[in-house]
Amino acid sequence: MTPSELRGRLADAPILPILTVRAVETTMQQIDRLVACGIAAIEVVFRTSEAAGALAAAKARHPATLFGAGTIMTAEAVTEAVAARADFLVSPGLTPWLVDLVRPTGLPHIPGIQTASEVMTAVHYGYSLMKFYPAQASNGAMVLADYANIFPDIGFVPTGKIDAASLPSYLALANVVAAGGSWMLSPASLADGSELRAQIASGRAAKAASG
Repeated sequence: MTPSELRGRLADAPILPILTVRAVETTMQQIDRLVACGIAAIEVVFRTSEAAGALAAAKARHPATLFGAGTIMTAEAVTEAVAARADFLVSPGLTPWLVDLVRPTGLPHIPGIQTASEVMTAVHYGYSLMKFYPAQASNGAMVLADYANIFPDIGFVPTGKIDAASLPSYLALANVVAAGGSWMLSPASLADGSELRAQIASGRAAKAASG
């Protein structure tokens, strides 16, 4: 899968759930519900020892869904993500060393940025899809609105304390491909699913209007 293909898949259902794995079975139940609600891509953060096993199990159960390995910052994490059959990699930042680690995998990589200089550095390394982090703490919607004028060809995936209330302000922006977070993971929300389905539908409509 190319970065442009990943960008298209994310935009098709522009909400990216971000899961921290503490119990694999609980995570699998969450993933089952997310897929049933229409989620097309899920990020599993590699911050716990259970993450790689959960991603591998999820990919085996839901092969049509895209699974990203998140918080990729070390050679060990890259190796584990590839072995778990991750479809893409996500990092909170970008360094030359990290570029050298991820390029040989052939997997699309979404590096984290925040400043204009960081965007320019990522562009220098050939990236056109970037994670904007932390979004809410840095007034992300306003910053990304400005970035649309400066970096018109760059797509962003903002994450970091985004919730249902702040979601529309991000998805209304033409340069936001998808928004990530964990606001939809409460047992009550997943059991019902109607709110998440409505958010996906609203996100698609917003992308169609802004695109």
